[in-house]
Amino acid sequence: MRVCLIALLFALTAVNAPAAGLPPPFKAVYVVKKGPFELGHSTRQLQYGTDGAVEFRSDSDTSGLADMLFSEHIRETTRLQQHDDRVLPDEYHYRRDGKHKREISQRFDRNLGKVTSQVDEQVYAFPIPPDTLDQNGYQVNLMMDLTNGTREFNYSIAGSKRLRSYEIENLGDQRLKTVLGPLNTVVLQRRDEQTTTMWCAYDLHFLPVKIQHEEDGNTFTAYLESVEGL
Repeated sequence: MRVCLIALLFALTAVNAPAAGLPPPFKAVYVVKKGPFELGHSTRQLQYGTDGAVEFRSDSDTSGLADMLFSEHIRETTRLQQHDDRVLPDEYHYRRDGKHKREISQRFDRNLGKVTSQVDEQVYAFPIPPDTLDQNGYQVNLMMDLTNGTREFNYSIAGSKRLRSYEIENLGDQRLKTVLGPLNTVVLQRRDEQTTTMWCAYDLHFLPVKIQHEEDGNTFTAYLESVEGL
């Protein structure tokens, strides 16, 4: 009986063992600015369920004058499962309230190798490779890959209507002044129709402490204000 109990406990521990490089639960709050002007706040939160599931949530809200001119709230939620050195999405939800309303719901079927994506009232289904990520949860995998020593990235991402590729370039290391003091960061950049640059801190499990987004001649920057759990 004792041998069976030990074997059972070992099996449960193996099933629930975290994937390599997976960060602990955390909550990070950012202020979003355009030049010196504050536009709003953004929050990223990673949580773990008792069933071994992983939930990553991103929320963005306008504030101040921006809220008076174009009040908006965006929430993205991804439910993921651990697979070896990955956390792969089961479900992804996006909701945007305000002037430009939009809602996206995605379900990933890895047995059939496809994703079903509902964008408002339209439904799209398309095939995906086994390691496909979603538009939100890829950020958790990026932190994991950086922790595990990876510095070159090419992710397959399920866009709202089709499969996309996120190629992320390593621009090298930079010491950055932050609200937490000077931090050593690795600088990453992704370019497609827009350019997104991220400064990911070594001492915070590679959480981005600064994110700069360039689009249509405008530059928006998110600066870390506070973090819990890292």
